[in-house]
Amino acid sequence: MTKGHVFVTMGDLLNFKSDAWLLPVDRRASPGDHWKEALPWLEEALEIHNLQSIRDESVFAFPLHIWNRDSSIPVLTAVPMSGVTDAEQLLPRFRSFLEVATAATTERRKSTAESAVRPVLAVPFFGTGRGGGNIYRGEILRVLLKEAYRHTGEAGVDVVFVFQDAAAFALAQQQRRERSDAWSALAPSLLTQAKDLAKVARDGRLVPFMGAGVSVSAGAPNWNQLLQGLAGAAGLESSEKAALTKLSNLDQADVLRSYFSDKFPLDSDARFGQAVADSVDVKKYGLAPSLLACLPSNGAITLNYDTLFETASEDAGSPRTVIPGDQPDDRTAASQKWLLKLHGSVDKPETIVLTRDDYLGYSATREALSALVKAHLITHHLLFVGFGLADDHFHEIVHDVRRALPAKKGGNRFGSALMLENDVMQEKLWGKHLNLIDMKNPDPSESGIAAAARRLEIFLDALVAHASDSHSFLLAPHYGEGLTDEEARLRDALLEVARVSSTGNTSSAAPVVHRVLRELGWDGTTPNTKTHAQAVTFSPGSPPTRTSAKDSTK
Repeated sequence: MTKGHVFVTMGDLLNFKSDAWLLPVDRRASPGDHWKEALPWLEEALEIHNLQSIRDESVFAFPLHIWNRDSSIPVLTAVPMSGVTDAEQLLPRFRSFLEVATAATTERRKSTAESAVRPVLAVPFFGTGRGGGNIYRGEILRVLLKEAYRHTGEAGVDVVFVFQDAAAFALAQQQRRERSDAWSALAPSLLTQAKDLAKVARDGRLVPFMGAGVSVSAGAPNWNQLLQGLAGAAGLESSEKAALTKLSNLDQADVLRSYFSDKFPLDSDARFGQAVADSVDVKKYGLAPSLLACLPSNGAITLNYDTLFETASEDAGSPRTVIPGDQPDDRTAASQKWLLKLHGSVDKPETIVLTRDDYLGYSATREALSALVKAHLITHHLLFVGFGLADDHFHEIVHDVRRALPAKKGGNRFGSALMLENDVMQEKLWGKHLNLIDMKNPDPSESGIAAAARRLEIFLDALVAHASDSHSFLLAPHYGEGLTDEEARLRDALLEVARVSSTGNTSSAAPVVHRVLRELGWDGTTPNTKTHAQAVTFSPGSPPTRTSAKDSTK
């Protein structure tokens, strides 16, 4: 197996689908209260295990194995007993987590159908909580990333940093962009295309358009699996199921609805809608929804029934107003971000569009799409993710978009489509309208649909990293030691501006300056230049160098 990949996203670790995840504990092998509140079963699980080895620090990481095979394994990982006074103190503990989690997930996958799929290890911002490491966030981040790259290169697993701190997310993306090997799994031409799309995203013009493939990594069914599940719920015999597969997907859905009518004559529509909703109602999102939610895009469109993208957006700090749906609340209205759900939603089963009759009757949503295209998407670039080019739904959507857009000389490429495979005939068919980006593989040892799907996730990771233009870490408290020398000098200069503009300054320009400083992470307090986490010292005949506050007080 080739080396793994390090992903970075924003989200909630408890809502993210992984094989194992890091659960920080203190010297008593006890997680923080917020973990216990979020996980009602946790205290009982802790009591079942003998955790003396982690309490006396003979081991740093301990997996909780009282678990069903479909659940992610929590790996208790101890912070130093005496607290964190240096980022390097966390290295052996984080390394232990990676080794223990890799062993536990690899062993479990040997007995499952997923043995050929790489384990995914999810990590919060370890060591920055109550253990004292909060004041060394920048340097801790650099240490954790470096170790994650070392381990993924050797063990072949994927590691996902799931941040809730926007400053940590921004700094992690910058540190990864500085690495030449951060996206080595992508062919150079593919990485270039990710960077090109990232520029479109930074300009605010990229609009994700999501199909079923986006949710598959989280365990949601594809079309065939959904129809098979509905056939089982309708009580079809084996011979009937075999005959059903000879029909098109839309006709299969119509037939299944009629079976529900026969079986539940009083409330067949409600039963059918609820059966569809139950089949696709996946609770934890995977990499694709999480990464797409991190893109700097105000608008997004989906054909999926599930709520994975909405949850991922909420967890990433960018809640979205769902259209059609309820009136936006204060948070979604403030974010000014929206999601158009063309085929309905699991939280409103009656809105789900599945059968041929449903498709013929959903003119209202087609009109909504047309209106949005005319008012918004004409100046934007659609990014189709999770579709197959033979998908009838894809054809209908592209047709609607093409009709709404004005004709352009020399063609009308209104978007890009991320494809798992290269198809010359599809290029002939769609090349005038879409930029088709297939997941080329520079390593012939990794082939097949599963490998291509993983490369697509790595492509999205590169896209998000290069689309991130936030520098909210620059002035954020506790990030000074993760900066380069040039960044540290700029930080000190800007904090001096903050000090001057905050001390009795009545200039009308001060609020404008403060808005810019807040975008760079300033917390609004008046800085004391003598106690910065990073101080700049000057020696005659040499460039400025940095010393940390803790070093300067020794």
